[in-house]
This record gives sequence, structure tokens and C-alpha cells, in this order.
Amino acid sequence: MLLNRMNKSVGWMIGVALVLGSVPAWAQTGGVEGKCTGEDGQPLVGYTILLERQDVKGTYKTKTNKKGEYMHIGLPMGPYKVSLQSPAGQTLFFFNSHVKYQENTTLDFDMGKEKKVAEQEREKRIEEDPELKRKMQEQAKDQKEFTGLKGLFDQSLQLMNEKRYAEAVPLLEQAQGLAKGNNVPVVYGRLAEAYHKAKMYDKALATYQKALEVNPTEAAYHNNMGNVYADMGKNAEAAEAFKKAAETDPTRAASYYFNYGAIMYNQGKMDEAVAAFQKAVQVDPNYAEGQYMLGRALMGKLDMDPATGKLIPALGTVEALEAYMKLEPQGKHSEEVQGMLQTMQGSVETSYTKKKKAKS
Repeated sequence: MLLNRMNKSVGWMIGVALVLGSVPAWAQTGGVEGKCTGEDGQPLVGYTILLERQDVKGTYKTKTNKKGEYMHIGLPMGPYKVSLQSPAGQTLFFFNSHVKYQENTTLDFDMGKEKKVAEQEREKRIEEDPELKRKMQEQAKDQKEFTGLKGLFDQSLQLMNEKRYAEAVPLLEQAQGLAKGNNVPVVYGRLAEAYHKAKMYDKALATYQKALEVNPTEAAYHNNMGNVYADMGKNAEAAEAFKKAAETDPTRAASYYFNYGAIMYNQGKMDEAVAAFQKAVQVDPNYAEGQYMLGRALMGKLDMDPATGKLIPALGTVEALEAYMKLEPQGKHSEEVQGMLQTMQGSVETSYTKKKKAKS
């Protein structure tokens, strides 16, 4: 009987062991929960909690409620990377944690607290690393100087928009000492423009030259120097500057030749104007404004046959004006151009629109 009791007892123990050993794998789960607050202490609503299992592949997601709270249960046990993501999908912060069996791990995302901790750690690293500290001090100095530079630049822009050029000059002169890298030629260019508008021509030329020394590929500086020379009445120098601008940037050569032609035209120097406009339309035959100004400048060279009293246009006049009409038949100069053509020819086709195809 004793033997039988012992056998029964052993049999019960084995049964218990078998029952305990047969717990299914899906039941070996846990969870993660917590609350998410922003730097202002307010709950982060509708933010994503991304849970990425680290030992095997597995990704899970949930979102925060109106109180900034979240919970995800039924997670397989194991190591996880738990990330807080903004509604736009940007990862703001993450924890490396472990999901335990039948337990909810609490992970609160307090962004105000995390920001303070990060700042403290950053300050500690800086203090412990002299080279890093030096670099950070330089960055802070550069940022301060850039802020000062931007302030001066913005103030000068406002003054120039108000045509108070002389008042903008000292601000830009001060900005020169703060400018670094790519900002240097920009400040030079703006200062030179202010000098020019304030009729301080020599300083304008000298400053444009400084800008070119820093950035020799900027054709606009040559073009602007051409404008300064033209205002000084130095036409030969102006022509050379515009030519240099065209050579530096062939893609905009038409506009640079046009600028010179316009200055010569306004000064009544038609030969120089015609030559410049001819170059402009040679570079870009579809430059409507160039064709118009070429034709207009050539109109100043009209001759008359004393025997018949008939007007004799200079070579290329009609061609330039007709080219304009073909390019811009309804353009702002179209009526004036038609009038000039009629003056020379007596009559002219007034419509330069494309002919319609005959219906079959």
C-alpha cells in the first residue's frame, strides 16, 4: 500500500510538471504604457509610439489619446526600441527597453525633462573637451555676428527701398566687417549699389572691384560697373564693362548688350546704341525688346531722297521692326511699331498673327 501511495504521489507531481510545461508561447507576453508631454508640459495628442523588437523582426504601433497616454499589450517578451514620433513621422525621442512576462513596462516621454537632460549632458561634454569648447565658442561668436550682419543688411535694404541711399551706406560699411565666406561679395555688391545710387561713383567702382576679386565669375558686377561708368559719362569704360559681363556670362549677354545700348540711346549716341542692340539680337534673335530698340534707334538714322521726298530707312530698320511684330504681335510697342513701318512704307500689314489652316 505504501508503494502504491508513493506511485500516485509521483504521478501527481509529474502531471503538474507537464501542465506547467505546456503554457503556450503566445501567452508569454507583456506590454508598454506611459504618458507623453511636450516641452511646455502639455499632452502630446495623436503622436505615434513605434515599438521595434531588437532580437527578431517585429514592429508594433499605437497612438496617444487626448491625455497624451498610450498602451500596447500583448507584446512578445524581449528587447525593444520604443520611439515617440510626431504626427508628421519625425522621431522625437526613443528608449531601449525590455518587455517582461505579464508586466506592463512604464515609459513616459517627458520632452521638457529630456531636453534639460540633453542640455546638461551637452554642457558636460563641452566642459570636458577643450577643443569642442573652443569650437562651440567660435560657433556662438559666428552666430552672433551673423545675427548682427542680417540686422544691418535688412535695415539697409529697407532704406534703399525708400531711396535713402546715403543713409544705407554706413550700415553696409559696418556690415563689411561682419561678413564671412559667401556673404562677403553679397555685402560688397549691395554696398557698391548704395554708393552708386548715392552718386559716390569712385567708391562704387572700387567696391564692385572688391566683389569681383572675391567672386570673379559674377557677371552682374561687371554689368553694374558698366552702369556706373555710363553715369559718369565714361562711355568707353562702360562699353568694356558690358562686354566683359557678356563674356563672363554668355547666357545673359543679350541683356548686357541691351543695357549698354539703352544708356547710349538715352544719351543720344545712336551709332553706339545701334551697335549694342545689334549685338543683343545677334545673341538672341527672339529678344523682342532688343529688336524693338534696334528698330527705334535705326529710325533716328532715316534719310530722305531729295528728288522724290521718299524716306530711306537705314539698313536693318524694317527687318528689326518686323521681327518685333512677329515676336509680339500684341505687345506693348505693337501700335508704335506699326506706325513706324507705315511711315517708312506707306502701308504695312497690321496683323502678324499666324494664318489659319484652310478647312478641308
